[in-house]
Amino acid sequence: MASLFQDYDEFVEKFKPKKTTDDCYTPKAVYDVVLEYVNGITSLDGRHIVRPFWPGADFTECDYPDGCIVIDNPPFSIYSKIVRWFLAHDIDFFIFAPGLTQRVAGADVCYVATMADVTYDNGALVRTSFTTNIIKDYRLMTAPKLAEDIRKASKKPTRGQPIIYEYPDNLITLALLGKLNQRGIDFSVRKDECAEVTNIDALRRVKKSLFGGGFLLSERAAAERAAARERLKLTLTRDELAMIP
Repeated sequence: MASLFQDYDEFVEKFKPKKTTDDCYTPKAVYDVVLEYVNGITSLDGRHIVRPFWPGADFTECDYPDGCIVIDNPPFSIYSKIVRWFLAHDIDFFIFAPGLTQRVAGADVCYVATMADVTYDNGALVRTSFTTNIIKDYRLMTAPKLAEDIRKASKKPTRGQPIIYEYPDNLITLALLGKLNQRGIDFSVRKDECAEVTNIDALRRVKKSLFGGGFLLSERAAAERAAARERLKLTLTRDELAMIP
């Protein structure tokens, strides 16, 4: 009889909808922290905050009142499509983004690299950053306080960052930006001081690619990147330094 019930439970389980990272329900405490951060960038008083993403919904059919702003966690499988759609329809947004792969080629946005570990209400643990079009002058920036506030709200320890490869000073990746953020180093790059790249010659020669792409920096921004990199090295342990090729 026990075997019969077990077989039935397994049969029923096959027909239950499977949750993926697209079904990441944002914990209220984390969302409130993000809301407070956005309110520090642009006043939310009187603005309609839209949350168009939930399982089975079509975000393009949602009502977006004039002057509204989207602050929400989108399904990451169509994240690039969402960013492009909001830009095309001139809708303000500050949305959760998938850490290392948040770059949307050619998109006129700012990437806020927090690389914060968020455990969503469906149990998924996702390294999260943010993408927005409300920060007009900057393409890249860290947000150490936001990341720390998210960590406290999540009540989760931060996982180790991935290996950072040694690139020229005039190149920065989202992985490096995330590492700077994790160590509390403020760093930002203006839109007119960088250009997107998908790979570099040094990696092509060894048949490797620039994961997630990167950004070539102006001479001034490259100097600041180099200085930030040196500050980062001062915060690393001997083992962490040994991981950098």
